[in-house]
Amino acid sequence: MKVALPTNYIKKRDLLHSQSSSPGVLSRTGKDFLAQERYSDALDFFEKANDNDGIAEIKKIALASGDTFLLARLDRFNAKWVTLDDWQAAASKAESSGRSSMARFVARKFAPPAGTAAAAKPAELPGSAPLAEV
Repeated sequence: MKVALPTNYIKKRDLLHSQSSSPGVLSRTGKDFLAQERYSDALDFFEKANDNDGIAEIKKIALASGDTFLLARLDRFNAKWVTLDDWQAAASKAESSGRSSMARFVARKFAPPAGTAAAAKPAELPGSAPLAEV
């Protein structure tokens, strides 16, 4: 049974959360969104259908394009889907493709918390202050 892709967000919500939407319908709808390169919408349907193959396809696309937004969505759904290596690879790809804000997102995500020894500024050694501060 072919289901027309919802063009309105309310129809999308209704299809996604309807008790009568079977996992098969949800998965097919996700694949249709995937074919239209509407990855976030596709991920909504793959997650709801528990379609691991569809989710893996979204992950592959996210890594190939450096889309850390999609990776973050996968991580929120199930943290086991995204490894530290995945984050680093996506950040590297994002940076090399001119999407520096997505790379900075990863840097912020893994930055040590403020106030910890790792985040603290190293102490200045005597005599190392710039001349303007002397």
